[in-house]
Amino acid sequence: MNGRLAFSIAKRRKKGYNEKNYRRFHMRKLSKYQEVVAYLKAGIETGKFPTGSRLPSIRQLSQDFQCSKDTIQRALLDLKHAQYLYAKPQSGYYVLEQVQHQDLEIEVTDEHASAYDDFRLCVNETLIGRENYLFNYYDNQEGLDDLRKSVHKLLFEQALYCKPDQLVLTSGTQQALFILSQIDFPNKAEEILIEQPTYHRMNQLLLAQNLPYQTIERRIDGINLEELERHFKTGTIKFFYTIPRFHYPLGHSYTEEEKLEILALANKYGVYIVEDDYLGDLDPKKGQTFHYLDTEDRVIYIKSFSTSLFPALRITALILPNAIKEAFVSYKNVLDYDSNLIMQKALSLYIDSQLFEKNRLARLAIQDRYQVHIDHVLKKSSCPLPAFRLHNGLLLDLRQFPKIASLKHSHLNLDFFEEAYLGPCPYQFVKVSLEDLEKVLSYIKAELE
Repeated sequence: MNGRLAFSIAKRRKKGYNEKNYRRFHMRKLSKYQEVVAYLKAGIETGKFPTGSRLPSIRQLSQDFQCSKDTIQRALLDLKHAQYLYAKPQSGYYVLEQVQHQDLEIEVTDEHASAYDDFRLCVNETLIGRENYLFNYYDNQEGLDDLRKSVHKLLFEQALYCKPDQLVLTSGTQQALFILSQIDFPNKAEEILIEQPTYHRMNQLLLAQNLPYQTIERRIDGINLEELERHFKTGTIKFFYTIPRFHYPLGHSYTEEEKLEILALANKYGVYIVEDDYLGDLDPKKGQTFHYLDTEDRVIYIKSFSTSLFPALRITALILPNAIKEAFVSYKNVLDYDSNLIMQKALSLYIDSQLFEKNRLARLAIQDRYQVHIDHVLKKSSCPLPAFRLHNGLLLDLRQFPKIASLKHSHLNLDFFEEAYLGPCPYQFVKVSLEDLEKVLSYIKAELE
């Protein structure tokens, strides 16, 4: 409803118009559905229905407007979608705060844009719900009970089976990795085995804390299992940190056979596996995780909601083996008394209302469009180098490219993954974004000619 109509409504009310007269004078040409929507909007915008108040029941509105309950339900759902209302299960519909503000600009191409809008609605519902306990300390360091229940159900639907008491929530993946690096494990080992290249903040964690570690090369086709066994046989490996699906930065995913072989080695030598499944939600094939295949309770599963939704969320869920859970929670209690309860509650609503699944499917559709775009570009201008698809770009193999220095000084928008290596970057691969793909391919062709 525009401001002119709202002003007109308010003006007529001052003159003594009741609701019956309002409907008679202003809604003669509207359908029943439109009449209900306009009436409720006017009531919200003029203060008849203040923020946080409960609207009349569907039954009552149906009687007042002499229409079916389905018509009323349709009107309420439209107003909910327009962020005038929110629903409480078994309670009814309530008025959201109507705040006039300037939103941050979001590029229409941003794959997270829909998630931003949906999550904002969940935050509003959380704040308006007047759940004062969210503003105080929370006794359970494992995380908000509502969110742990929501996450447990979500993981179950993704074939990640665990007991509810195995779930712990942290303030992001970095906090989870830090705690794991500090606590004692049952195997009494001290060294951390990591792939190279890998998640750059894991590299930073090892260096900043001066932690003992070993490295194993992660190639475009995985790792050498014989080399992995040699590391495990030393008896000094506390845990093996790995990104099994959509490896950062190479994009490789382990096969189920490789995962079973790695698990067999871990069980044989008493090594734990930390499975960072940061892009698991974007796996259209829903491949089996280490955690699913684990029969010896040796896998620590990490799921980041920051990656799935937006970076500032800073909520990560872990499935912890019983043998290390107590030590993990005790350390977290010292490090961080509470993760943000308001954001935890909002995420719980986001999951329970199926918005998480809605946006997961939307991002999968975006990934499909990305691949179509890559196909189009590669067909239009053939790639002179071996190339591998990533979820958000193309990985170029530079090992046979004679002019890497020219690329580094070309001012093209390229990612050589320098931070993904503990040692000097070998400059074997480079990531090209979809937006820059044609420009980069043209440059490489010219250099080779």
